Amino acid sequence: MSEPTQPNNQSGSNPGPWNSGQQGQPGQQGPHQGGQPNPGAPGGYNYPGQASPAQGGYAYPGNPYGQTPPAEDPARPQQVNMAFWLLIGTAVLGLISLPFTISYMNSPEYLEYLETVSRDLGLQVDSQALADSVAGSTISTVLGVILGTAVRVGLALLVRAGFNWARIVLTILAVLSLIGLIGLFTTGPVVGVLTLVSLVATLAAVVLLYMKPSGEYFTRKKAYRQAKKLGAYQA
Repeated sequence: MSEPTQPNNQSGSNPGPWNSGQQGQPGQQGPHQGGQPNPGAPGGYNYPGQASPAQGGYAYPGNPYGQTPPAEDPARPQQVNMAFWLLIGTAVLGLISLPFTISYMNSPEYLEYLETVSRDLGLQVDSQALADSVAGSTISTVLGVILGTAVRVGLALLVRAGFNWARIVLTILAVLSLIGLIGLFTTGPVVGVLTLVSLVATLAAVVLLYMKPSGEYFTRKKAYRQAKKLGAYQA
């Protein structure tokens, strides 16, 4: 009688209870352990332990969620620069006309003009009341010129910086200033000429600010400020 054949314990290729001890030995790794990819896994799935090329803060080329390109401060066109200096010129003309206005308002000629207007309106002429009216008008005129100069300079700076709302406010003020043509020479010929020149310069500045290069500048400047708020701007 022949002896029974002993099972082969040296190979792990045959399934069965004889290979269970070798697979459970510590220190040995199976074909899918140790972070190695499984060739048969769908979609190239990586088992735990394998480093992904997208890890470590590196984005793939063309990643839409990557850093946005820095915004550039747009160049100021010549039309905006010309409008700025025209507005500064109107502010200077206002200051130049102030002494002439005060001088004319305190002259006998202006007092006679006020008396004539009062009589035409059927009002009683009072020299002291006229003097008080002239004094009050002088103070209000000085304050008005100073305030108007500050507003013009402020709007000129804001327009030069590319704020569209400042351009709109300047347009409204230019339209309203056309009302001043009614009594243009009531404060004297010198002041009337200076006021007319200032009005023409203001209207010219408004026209320059609505030309195509200026409009594009205001649009790009707004986009630049928005990008600057988001932190995507060049230092």
